[in-house]
Amino acid sequence: MAGLFLAIPCFVTSPPLFRGLLMCIMCMPFSAAAALVLAPPIATVRARLAYLCSWCGTHQVSRRARSLDVASLLHLIVATAVLAIGMTAVIAVPDANFWLLLRWLAGGIMILAFAEMVTACFPLVATAFGVIVPPLMQSPYLSTSVGEFWTKRWNILASEKVFRPYCFAPLARRSVGLALFAGFALSAVGHALMVFIALGSWKISLIWGTFFLVQPLLIIAERWLAVRRWRPASARVWTLAALAITSPLFVEPMLRIVEESWGTQDSALPPTAVVLGFVFVFSCVVSLASLASYSAATQYSPPNALDR
Repeated sequence: MAGLFLAIPCFVTSPPLFRGLLMCIMCMPFSAAAALVLAPPIATVRARLAYLCSWCGTHQVSRRARSLDVASLLHLIVATAVLAIGMTAVIAVPDANFWLLLRWLAGGIMILAFAEMVTACFPLVATAFGVIVPPLMQSPYLSTSVGEFWTKRWNILASEKVFRPYCFAPLARRSVGLALFAGFALSAVGHALMVFIALGSWKISLIWGTFFLVQPLLIIAERWLAVRRWRPASARVWTLAALAITSPLFVEPMLRIVEESWGTQDSALPPTAVVLGFVFVFSCVVSLASLASYSAATQYSPPNALDR
């Protein structure tokens, strides 16, 4: 039944961005149902909720004193300001000729700023509710390798609970290279379908999917170059440069979706407010669900985990 929800965005008439977001939302009940089917039997609803809120038992959900996380608040304010600046640049520059380089740079900054907003908003909201929740993003711009970017800093939940256990690990027993390409190929298919549902264009969908197919080549290249042995500053430069070179394959389709959704805009403030609201609401949902399931969460924590 949860799988049937995935077809709903195909029949909804709305701007591309909202159809894409609706697709992501419709994936959530399917993902939750699949996680519970694959998990050991869990007796109560609260226990099931605790299992999901602890990223399927891999992280601890625990209580803490309610407070205002000033550092996260400042982090969120700066990230939101950077997002607005990036949007302003995209609105201002033409999407043709040599201006495309500036457009793609601004789009890449927007994506990293969004990741920083998620990185900051999760602990900010969770602390206000008096709960500690697992991170979804961890400042991807600080990655010292492309591999670290995808496995430890960008969409940690998808990496840890989908691609690693059900795609990479089984295939890695035969070939690590095969497992690497298969994981990103699966991601490419998922993202291409999401863009197609949003825009209805296979051309743009394939361009976005190609971005993910290139990533294994970058990871293989950095292993050959032994990037992990480099100094952190040099490794970060490599990571950002490698992602920047391939970023137009991701950035341009993303900007097409956003621009067709917001229409003709003279100001970046309305779309920035929408993004901030989305991040805040999503953080509140995760934090409230974690708070509601706290008493049952400890049985799904790692055996040696302690309350922080």
